[in-house]
Amino acid sequence: MFNTMKFFQTIGVSILLTIVISFLLGFLPIESYGLFLFVQIVLTYGCVGFFAAIWNTETPYTAAYLGSIVIVFINLLVSHFVFNILVFADPEGIGMSLSSAVIVSLLFAVVTVFIRNKREGVL
Repeated sequence: MFNTMKFFQTIGVSILLTIVISFLLGFLPIESYGLFLFVQIVLTYGCVGFFAAIWNTETPYTAAYLGSIVIVFINLLVSHFVFNILVFADPEGIGMSLSSAVIVSLLFAVVTVFIRNKREGVL
């Protein structure tokens, strides 16, 4: 059964880890914005997939999928209303954000479930 409290904990922990690690990454001399954004995407949505698989053991893939979708929409809304970036004028960018977030999140969830099953001797 889907555990809603663990789902919200997954979202909260991944956002907090993203803030802390991004703050620490700001001190490193990373010249490429693409590399910095790639690290942030892997960090944020990887945490969603990992914690969804750990805390929602019965529905890890659904929790990872929904968690990544929720965080992408939070990012889009903050970008639009707080920073006044016209993100909703670029549907292709929204599609790329959604697809990359879901792919990374589900990839981490699959790997986490596979490792957990391997350790338990199910496979």
